[in-house]
Amino acid sequence: MKSIKAVLLICLLGVSTQANAQFLKKLKKRAEEAAKETISRKIENKTAEKTGEVMDTILNGGVKLKKKKHGKKSKSKPSNQNSDDNTKQNLKTNSNKDFVAGTKVMFLDTFKNDAIGDFPVTWNTNSSGEVITFNDSDSRWLQLDIGAYTPDGITEIPENCTFEFDLTISKNFDWYSDGITLNIVAVKDRRKDFMKWNRFGTGANGVRLRLKPKNFEYTGETTIQTYQDNDKLIENKKNNALFTIENNRVHVSLWRQKTRLRVYLNDKKVWDIPRAFGTANYNSIVFNTSGKEGEHFFVSNLRLAIAGKDMRHALLETGKFVTNDILFDINKAIIKSSSFKVLDELGQTLADNPDVFIKIIGHTDSDGSAIANQLLSKKRAEAIKVYLSDNFPIAGKRMLVIGKGESEPITSNATSNGKAKNRRVEFVKINQ
Repeated sequence: MKSIKAVLLICLLGVSTQANAQFLKKLKKRAEEAAKETISRKIENKTAEKTGEVMDTILNGGVKLKKKKHGKKSKSKPSNQNSDDNTKQNLKTNSNKDFVAGTKVMFLDTFKNDAIGDFPVTWNTNSSGEVITFNDSDSRWLQLDIGAYTPDGITEIPENCTFEFDLTISKNFDWYSDGITLNIVAVKDRRKDFMKWNRFGTGANGVRLRLKPKNFEYTGETTIQTYQDNDKLIENKKNNALFTIENNRVHVSLWRQKTRLRVYLNDKKVWDIPRAFGTANYNSIVFNTSGKEGEHFFVSNLRLAIAGKDMRHALLETGKFVTNDILFDINKAIIKSSSFKVLDELGQTLADNPDVFIKIIGHTDSDGSAIANQLLSKKRAEAIKVYLSDNFPIAGKRMLVIGKGESEPITSNATSNGKAKNRRVEFVKINQ
């Protein structure tokens, strides 16, 4: 009986050993298969990643895009340590929206008096165009084809003036499309000289602003050129994102201050050229367009206006502003109401620039005694200080009052015109 039990035990042990061996064999085989699958997946993922990178490179014009790595967490830096990224984020650029539209309107065209579908009778062109409206507005726009366009109503570009208009494009523009050029020019024969200012030609004297909604770098582009006596003096080009195929409606503002030209797109200054204009008689504006058939630029709400003196930039940039436009009652320090506009512009400038300190210097003509004139000029300067501090958030300590009387004339007091020029107020920036 014991022999039979021993035999059965040996048999059972054999079966168990054989089963374990088979199990281990199967386990080893499964592990090998899993390893192969893992390697295969890694190869597939790597291949897909490389393929994706190649496709990204092709689709992005040959520029390889960098991808963020996942899986590893970067250690955050202590708050008192400044990385390059943090430094860049903390840097801020301060810039005022300093465009001030002229108040005395010389030319205004909204095309309200023109029939839809007609070319305005108050414009001239060597091409064609028509007045249109868009579905989202009742505003009227002049559709420009390929050619030159000039408004007959603009016959003078004053030394201090602003010119504004709205601009947009048709929907079929792409990166092959061309731009629109605005030319501020001097013409002799208005009937034909405007046609000289085309895409590849110019007249003798003019300033050119070109706007292109898309270039080869997939953004907008703007160009400035100046011509004086048939000589190109200035030319520059740069990208901008203010007028593009996506941002396809923009308000364009130009501000001439004697030789200087400032250009703004949606109130953001994009050009500031101090020697843009020469001595020529600038008397016309010409739009020029070129490109593919069926593409159109549209302009609307054109406005040319005489601007006041460039008070803000004279004071902040040159450090001095002189005016004869602040008037007082005779022999008194009572400011006339006609002077409030000038004072309000000055007050706003000082309010926008709280770090600026100034001297207010009063001057008189030679009528009366020198002592009385000196006292009067100081009282008038003090009256200006009181007006500015009462009407604007300007601390009195930022304004130093000085009276010069008749001691520093800028011209002869022998004539009434000379006396008027000597009766002036100077605002001088104090360097802190």
